[in-house]
Amino acid sequence: MSSQSNPDMDALTWSAAPHRAWLDTEALRSRFGTHLESGKTRELWKYTPVKGFVGGMPDRGAAARLDMVGIDQPGVRAVPFAEMTALDTEQVRSLLSNRLEAANHLLADLCLLRAPGGWLIDIEGTLEQAIHIRYLSAGSAPVVVVLRQGASAELIEQTATTGSLAQLLLAEVQEDATLTHHRLALEGDAQHWALQQIRLAANTNYRLHQSLLGGQRRRSEMHVILDGRGAEASLTGAYLVESGQHLDQQLTVEHRAGDTLSRQTFHGIGCGKGRSIFNGRIHIHPHAARSDAALSNRNLALHPEAEMNSKPELEIYTDDVRCAHGATVGQLSEDSLFYLVSRGISPTEARRLLSHGFLRECLDGPLAETAAERFMMALG
Repeated sequence: MSSQSNPDMDALTWSAAPHRAWLDTEALRSRFGTHLESGKTRELWKYTPVKGFVGGMPDRGAAARLDMVGIDQPGVRAVPFAEMTALDTEQVRSLLSNRLEAANHLLADLCLLRAPGGWLIDIEGTLEQAIHIRYLSAGSAPVVVVLRQGASAELIEQTATTGSLAQLLLAEVQEDATLTHHRLALEGDAQHWALQQIRLAANTNYRLHQSLLGGQRRRSEMHVILDGRGAEASLTGAYLVESGQHLDQQLTVEHRAGDTLSRQTFHGIGCGKGRSIFNGRIHIHPHAARSDAALSNRNLALHPEAEMNSKPELEIYTDDVRCAHGATVGQLSEDSLFYLVSRGISPTEARRLLSHGFLRECLDGPLAETAAERFMMALG
């Protein structure tokens, strides 16, 4: 792919952009151009045409409208980028320039280059109320979350727009902190790109509950970095793809420190002529001895033309580890169907109940019932 063939490369030369002290614009322009041409980008976008996504990103200067609940409670400081102190600005600029894993997430830099602003959410102590962020309109929406040492918080992200949304969350979880994260995106005709990058320091705990529906174009990138000894991460998700929908999920869990633990469990259903891509990667670094990691991805193809692509990956650079991964694409159990039908349940309802139960195994948290209702609707 050449930069000249891409209609949106003008993002790199946007001379009319206002000064944004929180962003090293020149460095990001250069970084984006380099990564756009890289072999890694071609591999990461193997199943989804990157040109269509780049062309469908929000317009320059378009800020997504956010509704945030729980940011006025003790222990929370939520500040728009434009109103940050000099110290905040320096911190955000450093995180976006130096901590964002841009080589693995091409559109992160494009999202930042087009965003007129964003939010810093700084958390201390144990929060009594969850922070709930709803994305109400099209546009770019960078959010930086800093969870201070020993803090404990619950974060809910929920989309509510069918427009073009670029959603970027960069979370730094400091030592001994705990973050519970719930994500929901169920708009079936949306153009949606999202990156959640979570960096975990020593003795931290991160839990994710995620529910996704395919969209006109939907790509969800989750990158969890266990950067300190004793960090733990548990990721659980359910997803469903209907006819005409596209869902591309890219999950990476990196063990960069020893004595770390991660678990990933994701269940998906293709119930129409749509395309699902699930790429789950576990990366164990050379100095991450005694890491313990497992990934399970199970899929049901309920439609004869449902396309379900599952690619688990292990990349291990030390011997003293425990790692397991598995992926399946199959049909409902004939024995289970026979059991239900023999007890008076119609074949259609039996398939619906079994499919719903399959997804319910991976639903939890405050958004679980909303997701379950939408999935049941799709299952007929």
